[in-house]
Order: sequence, then C-alpha cells, then structure tokens
Amino acid sequence: MLERFRIHVTEEVLDDLRARLRNTRWPDDVPDMGWKQGTDLHWLQHLVSYWTDKFNWRAWEQRLNTLDHFTWEGIHFLYKRATSGRGVPLILTHGWPSSFLDYYIDMLPMLDDFDLVIPSLPGYGFSPRPAHVGVNYRYVSELWHGLMSKLGYSRYGAGGYDFGAGVTTILAVDHPESVIGIYLTTLESDLTPIVDDAELSNEERSFLSINRDWDATERGYSAIQSTKPQTLGYGLNDSPAGLAAYIGEKWHSWSDVTPSADFLCATLTLYWVTQTVTSSMRDYWDNRWYPPDRAYVGTPTGFGVFAHQTVPEGEPPRSYLERVYNIQRWTVFPRGGHFAPVEQPAAVAAELATFFCDSR
Repeated sequence: MLERFRIHVTEEVLDDLRARLRNTRWPDDVPDMGWKQGTDLHWLQHLVSYWTDKFNWRAWEQRLNTLDHFTWEGIHFLYKRATSGRGVPLILTHGWPSSFLDYYIDMLPMLDDFDLVIPSLPGYGFSPRPAHVGVNYRYVSELWHGLMSKLGYSRYGAGGYDFGAGVTTILAVDHPESVIGIYLTTLESDLTPIVDDAELSNEERSFLSINRDWDATERGYSAIQSTKPQTLGYGLNDSPAGLAAYIGEKWHSWSDVTPSADFLCATLTLYWVTQTVTSSMRDYWDNRWYPPDRAYVGTPTGFGVFAHQTVPEGEPPRSYLERVYNIQRWTVFPRGGHFAPVEQPAAVAAELATFFCDSR
C-alpha cells in the first residue's frame, strides 16, 4: 500500500538536540593543523553554533511538506509528476552521508519534464533499515523496481551517485527490459573494473595512482564502517557535535565548495532526529560481505565527471568505465565534486534532461 507521509519532529526531540549541542565537550587540537588530522575545530564550532542558535528545522519541515511524500514497503520517497502530465519516469538515488535532500534542494524545480521518484535508501532518514543483513545494492534495486512498477511505470530511467550509483547499476543489470538508461555522477568503488595491470593504459594507471593516494588519506571511514559500524554508531548517535564532525568532514573533503551551513544542518538534523546514522553505515558492511555479482551493463549509460574535490580522487578516463558500462554520453565538468547534485544542480539537471530525452 502507498501511504501518504508527513514530516514532523516533536519539539521535545529538537529541544534535546539543542541542549546536547550547547553541552558539547570539546577536545583540544594541534595548532595550525587545519584539516590534516580530521575535522577542523574552529570550523566545527562555527557549524555547531549555527545549528544551535540559527538553524530553523521548522522552516525546512514546512517547505518539505508542500511536496508529496509517501511510504511503500517501509521506503520513504518524494514523488513529483511532470508539469505536462507526460513526464519521463526517473528514479534518483542519493548516497552516503547524504539523503533525499540532495535532489530536493535546488534540482527539483529544474526537472519539470520528469515524473520524479526520489527515495530514501533503507536505513537513511525516514526509511527504516530491515533488521537483517544482506541489504546490498541488489536488495535495494529490487525494492526500487517494485516501487516503480507499483507506480505504474514499466519503462523508466534511473540515476544516482555513491551508493545510489551502485543501486542504479544493479537495477540496470537485473532489469534491462525496464530501465531505458542510467545516469551516474560517481563510479561506485565496489563495482569498478577488475583489470590486469598489463592491460591498463597510461591514462588509466595515472587515474588509479591518484585514487590510491586518496584511499591512503580518506578510506579509514570505509574500513571501520565495513567492519564495525555498530561500535562507531554509539558515539555518533549520542553526540550531535560528533555527528557533525564525522559527516561534515566528508562534505568538506569530497566537495569542490562545501555547501552552506543551513543545508549541512538540515542533513545532520535528518540523521539525528531519525537516529539513522548507524543504520546508514551498515551499507558498507552489507555490500562488503554480501557483494552482488559483477556484470557488464548493456543499458545506455551517461556519466558526468565531477572530479574537483578538496581531496582529489582522480578523474576516471572514459576507457576505464567503458570496461563496465555501455557509455553513450560522457561529460567532464570544470567544477563540482562528489556531491554534484548539491554542488552543481543546474549542470546535473541539464545532463539528465538531455540524456533521457535522447534515450526515450
């Protein structure tokens, strides 16, 4: 059953959040280290101050509730029909540490030619995560296909980044008869090509070298989340300042220009009030220990390269992704990083419109 959903957080929960923020016990730091040992103390104190005294969750609630939200099989999703009434059906999937807000904040008004379905991944925000293991890309993609079928769409497009790219990829692998095309803005690391070093081009070797350097400085979070997410969750679920430090660092390091404090606080509040940071991190565990079988994606694929992160991850060559995907559109952008739908919404929206109009 599709059920209408309205967002409302009790005042008691918000009061508790503000009290915890005001009572933060701050650690010391090494002077002049900046972000080299993790989240910069002064940056975080400014963000926490904004979250405590200036951020207005009620205003966000009011804006969000002007849209149509539903739940189906435990999945929360935002649903917006095309203005013309004849839109291309398109399901868009966020990643970690993020939410459906990525596609809502600026992109939604730019996609009037689509019937948009924007779900929250299981274990994120208003979508509870099933209390069992194995909730991997394939598990979620089957939910997505079921949801699109429930909404009456036998043919549809799909897009996403990060975990959303993984879900979108497997959706295309398993349901090529239904998925008219996919558009990705990141390559999901669990689904990268497996290639003998001797077969790599010089351009591919250069990309992988930068990518390994990124792993050496940035991949620690992934190691613990794919092995001990529960241990990490106790602290992040109890301390909103700790949550802000952990998630805020990813948004700073993986973006070209860090989004506004207001947007970051909305994302943080969504994780906090739903107590879903621990369940969201289980994505890493489930996809590591229950990896889906790899396969070539024959579905027409568009890829937007947004490689301008504060900590460079490398610009993947087209030849590298063509080992996995049937690339039909390839666009390299001069700005924007991992969170492209938030950082460069107009560019992503234009790409989606062009690619799916050609695919239809």
